Amino acid sequence: MKRRLTGSVLFLALVVALGCDKGEKSSYANVSGTVKYNGQPIEKGKITFAIEGRPPQTMDIVDGKYAGSAMVGSNRIMVSAMRKGAVSTKDSKHAETQIKGYMEKKKGEFGGPPVDYDPSLVEYIPEEWGSRSTQTRVVESGAANNFDFEIKGPEKK
Repeated sequence: MKRRLTGSVLFLALVVALGCDKGEKSSYANVSGTVKYNGQPIEKGKITFAIEGRPPQTMDIVDGKYAGSAMVGSNRIMVSAMRKGAVSTKDSKHAETQIKGYMEKKKGEFGGPPVDYDPSLVEYIPEEWGSRSTQTRVVESGAANNFDFEIKGPEKK
């Protein structure tokens, strides 16, 4: 009985080990390109390449250029960029005190506010390029994967 149980356990371990090895392995490829808003390079922003069910790959956009790696396959593209808002909202004294306290307490903590946090910044990239984006590009292994994006939207104010 003990021999049969040991054999069953070894067989089960072998099946699990082989089954886990058959999983789809992610492969990545280099991507690069430019991002313009109304014909002008985006000074500072983020571009994300995402495949459903997989971790997204986000890269910085600096002076209209980005470079990094993304998963091979059809990726949804999302772009984000911020600028000073046209209308500055004035918080109450109580709200300002709370925000200041939070910023000081969470400063440098993982998940805390970014060092360059500025509450007057607003997203200016149209929603169809943000979280609701339907833009896609196919990233291929061994290919150049140079993608340039021209985003049209309201003029900066």
